[in-house]
Amino acid sequence: MSSEPGTAGPGVAGPGAATPSSRLSVPAATQRAIRDLHGRATRRALLLLPSGEPRDHLYGLLPAYLLRRGRGVRPALCMAACAALGGRYEDTLDFAAAFELLHSAFLIHDDIEDETATRRGGPALHVSAGLGLALNAGDALATLAAGAAARAASRFRPPVARALLEGWERMVRETVEGQALDLGWERDRREDLGLDDYLELCGKKTAWYTTVQPLATGAVIASGDPERARDTFAFGWLLGIVFQLANDLCGLDAPGRPGDLTEGKRTLLTIRLLGAAGEADAVEVRRILGLSRQERSAAEIDWLVGQLHATGALARTRRDLHALADETARLGTETFGDLPPSEARDVLLAMPAYVLEGVPTDTTPDA
Repeated sequence: MSSEPGTAGPGVAGPGAATPSSRLSVPAATQRAIRDLHGRATRRALLLLPSGEPRDHLYGLLPAYLLRRGRGVRPALCMAACAALGGRYEDTLDFAAAFELLHSAFLIHDDIEDETATRRGGPALHVSAGLGLALNAGDALATLAAGAAARAASRFRPPVARALLEGWERMVRETVEGQALDLGWERDRREDLGLDDYLELCGKKTAWYTTVQPLATGAVIASGDPERARDTFAFGWLLGIVFQLANDLCGLDAPGRPGDLTEGKRTLLTIRLLGAAGEADAVEVRRILGLSRQERSAAEIDWLVGQLHATGALARTRRDLHALADETARLGTETFGDLPPSEARDVLLAMPAYVLEGVPTDTTPDA
């Protein structure tokens, strides 16, 4: 793949080309380091939230998702990239907190757009607080995140500050463009999507704000050189695609919620299913995916899940994921392996394995 920001992402291996990534693992010390970095960023993000009134209708709602704690990929990548490349964790702490605030804003809006009832083990904010207040809280978090990023950037010399803010702006633009594609494909009931479409979606919707820009921010701050963002782009882009595909597969296995099939999302799973199903079954797959989520029955979703197993589409998608994770790990070693040994470098090298946690490692064909 090209290392130029804005270019197409990598290809996915064909049948039989993938090797299992079960050899990838995250050492306990690195797990603790990631949790610690996430905790630091979360505490800083909470301190950045205003207090006062209106508390019940705004400020008291803002910490909801921060307090439930996610996986912390964004702040860990940002802070680790900086420290591994010669800076300090503290140099990027405010940016790491800003990424967490923005992530919470995106999650609130995403739950509204996808009509998702739960988030991180609790009710989605629009369920507990109401649609209008949740939407307003998401707007507030996005604004606070941008303000935190601007203040953090202002501490650096102008060329670096400009690069950091331009990177933030592009990240937000790419992410909302990706979300528009995701929602638009569902609304338009698209059936003609292929692998390149899926990779474009993952790159825009997920990679830019989950992996690409956090890494770039850390690299630029550590070096004081705006061009260093290019050095981490390829690894970040591929890691973001692995992150999204792993999320798709984890969602499929979630108890009581067969992933994005419930929402009619167009994912690599549905692309592989349409390619593997017989003619009659493919017609039925298209019919079900073409329904609105209100029209799509639980029995029809169960049938789709059964087809994913019966056709081998699920097994192939798992092989795709493990092949991509292997390539990401290789690229991580190529990018960071020659740096001086450190906790931060270990965090970066372990990230492909970290984002795979919770995804089944069995890559044999389904029965």
